[in-house]
Amino acid sequence: MPMHPALTVFDDSIEQCINTDFEITLLDSSCRFSEGPVWNPAGFYLFSDIPQNVIYKLAVGKKKEIYLEQSGRSHSNVRDLAEQIGSNGLAYDSAGNLWVCQHGDGAVAVYDGTFLKPHITTFHGKPFNSPNDIVVHPNGTVFFSDPPYGLKDQKLNPQQAQDKACVYCWRNGDLKIITNEYQYPNGVCLSPDGQSLFTCSNKPFEAVVLEWDVETGKRKRTVASENADGIKCDRFGNLYLCNKEGMLVINNAGKRLALIKLETIPANCCWGGADGCDLFITARQNIFLIQGLQKA
Repeated sequence: MPMHPALTVFDDSIEQCINTDFEITLLDSSCRFSEGPVWNPAGFYLFSDIPQNVIYKLAVGKKKEIYLEQSGRSHSNVRDLAEQIGSNGLAYDSAGNLWVCQHGDGAVAVYDGTFLKPHITTFHGKPFNSPNDIVVHPNGTVFFSDPPYGLKDQKLNPQQAQDKACVYCWRNGDLKIITNEYQYPNGVCLSPDGQSLFTCSNKPFEAVVLEWDVETGKRKRTVASENADGIKCDRFGNLYLCNKEGMLVINNAGKRLALIKLETIPANCCWGGADGCDLFITARQNIFLIQGLQKA
C-alpha cells in the first residue's frame, strides 16, 4: 500500500484504521500559537490563537476569518498572566453551544452564537488557573483541564487562583475534581462509546495517559507512558497524541501504532469533514489538514 513519507508505521494493524497514502495540506501559516480546534457541522473549523485572544473560523479552500474576539480575556489586568491570555480548548454540546476555555479570565464560558457568557467561573471561591482543554459528553457532562500555563511564569498562584492543577467534571451544575495528580494536566477526550475519559500531560516528568470512568470519575487504568498536549480518539478506539515527535497514534492497549511527522509541533487536533474522517491539526503558527486520514 502506498505510504506518505511523513508516516512511520510501528504496527501494521494501523493500516486497518487509516489511509496511509494521505496528503498533508497547509491551510494557514500566520498564527502565533494555534490551539483548541473543533469542527462545526455547517462545514468549517474553529480554533483559538491564544496570544491573539481570538477564535478563528476556517473553511477548507478559504482564508481564516475572525469568529470571536476577546475570546479568553475580557479585562485589562495582565499582571498575573503569561503571554497565553486568550481562549484555548473549544467544544460543542448537543445543542450547538460552543464551550470555551478562557486562560485570561480563568473560567469556562459558553457562546450561544450571540453572546459569550461566563459559565463555570470559580471553585472554592476562586477563579481557575487557565482552563486548557475541554470535552462535552452527549449527556451534557463537561470535562476540562486546568493547568497554570496561562499564569505568570506558568506557575500556580494560590493567592489569585487554584492551589492545584486539576481535571474537573461539571455535571448538572455540580463541579468535582477528577484528578489533581498532574502538575500540568492538558488534553482530555472521550472514548467512542462515551464511557471513558482520557487525560494526559505535555511535561516529560509526568508522561502518563490515564483512563477514567465517565460516570463514577474513578480511575480505570494507565493506558501508556506517553506525553501529549492535545489528545483525540478515532472511531476504532485509537488515541492520537500531539507531542514533540508529531502526531503519535497508539492503540487502546497503549502500543505505538504510527507516527506522522509535521513541520511544526502539533498542539491539538480534531476530527472533521462531512464523514468525520479528516484530521485538522493546530501546530503553533501552522494549521494542517489531512483529508480522509481515518477509514470510514
